[in-house]
This record gives sequence, C-alpha cells and structure tokens, in this order.
Amino acid sequence: MSAVAIISPHPDDAVLSLWHLLAGPGEVQVLTVFNGPPPGYIELGWWDRLTRAGDPHERARERADEDRAALAISGREPVNLGFIDGQYREGPQDPEALADAIAAVAADDALLLAPASLDNHRDHLAARDAARLLAEKGRAVALYADVPHATIHGWPAWVNGTGAREYLDPEQFWDLATNNSGIALRELEPQVHTLEEESHAQKREAVRCYRTQLDALELEFGLFTRPEVLSHEVVWPLPAT
Repeated sequence: MSAVAIISPHPDDAVLSLWHLLAGPGEVQVLTVFNGPPPGYIELGWWDRLTRAGDPHERARERADEDRAALAISGREPVNLGFIDGQYREGPQDPEALADAIAAVAADDALLLAPASLDNHRDHLAARDAARLLAEKGRAVALYADVPHATIHGWPAWVNGTGAREYLDPEQFWDLATNNSGIALRELEPQVHTLEEESHAQKREAVRCYRTQLDALELEFGLFTRPEVLSHEVVWPLPAT
C-alpha cells in the first residue's frame, strides 16, 4: 500500500473513521489539525462546557494525550498542526493556510484523506476545503465518511447490507451537507470497508481512550449502543484533476 496521510480535524476523527488504514500495513500519517485554543485564551468553548472541562488549555492537553493513547494501539502517532479549534474561533479558517501546513508535512507521494464533512461541522469543512485546494494542485485526494457525524441517520443499505428503512434515506442527509460544494458523492465510486471482529474490537478499545469525549459522543451518536456505527468505514477517491 502506498503512503497515506489522514487529515483528522480533531483528536479522534482518524480513529473513528479510518481504523482499517491505521491498523493496516504501510506508511500512515495522522495530521491532527485543530488542537485547542490560542495562547492565553481563558474562556471555555461550547464543547468544553458540554464535556465539563475546567480549563481550555488543560482540556487540549488531555485530548492530545487521549489521541496518542488511542493511536498507539495501531502503532501510529499524531502530527499536530496546531490550528485553533472552531469553538474558540470567531471566523472561518483560511483553507489556504491549512493547505500549506498539510503540504509541508505530508509525504509528497501520500494519498490525502480528508473528511467529507457530512454534517457541515466548520472544522471538517475547513479540512475538506484545504484538501480540495491540494487536489487542484495535483495531489491525490480521497474523502472519508466522517464518523459519527456521517451516521446520525445510520448507514445507507449499500454500506451495512441490512436493507434500507422504509421511510429513511441517510444519503439525503449527505446530499444536503454537500449541496453547493461541487462534490456529488453519488457520482463517485465508494470503497466500503467492513471491519473484522478483531479489528472492530481494537477500534472500540481505541475509541474508549477518548474518555473526556465519550459521554457526549455516546449520547448524541450512539457509538457503542449502535455497533454498526464503528464497524463500517467509507472512502471516496476523488478523480484526478
């Protein structure tokens, strides 16, 4: 397998979405983009408050430690790019600056994997936009279903093979999230990866390392009460430009 570089908006996104790559062979870089507040920042962000953080900088250190522990299960280490997390920013992240930072550390021949941003989280959008800029410059780029945001309404039947619910189309949610983005996921060829039992168990062990995040994520997305959320992963390679 050729080298890959996973663009992980936050500590946890790579583990949640692309365990089949992390636990697989070959060179895999994990580029964690948004790592916390700027120096001297003292206000708790909205996610900090929800997850009962006491100090934004201490919480950033905790999340970085959790990420290292989770990735260590697959023998990987994160490269932290040090951008300001969206909960502390007033405005959007400049995708050009982010693209430059990614290009500076990602292996020249690496396939870049960026979140598809399937519920329009601002940091996931920024990571996707940066990757698309790099695609325009000739880099190989693929999008991944950013779990658990992508699975708010479950997986489509072509992912988990259980058959569609009669009155539910999860892909319609994805269409809305990518509307006016220039991305038509339904026109791309998806690669579905279903984790074997052992790999699924390892992924669940890794996810449990994110102890400061789990209560909120579990209640909102059902990471463990809905086993299918973590057992499937989807990648869409973008056509070469």
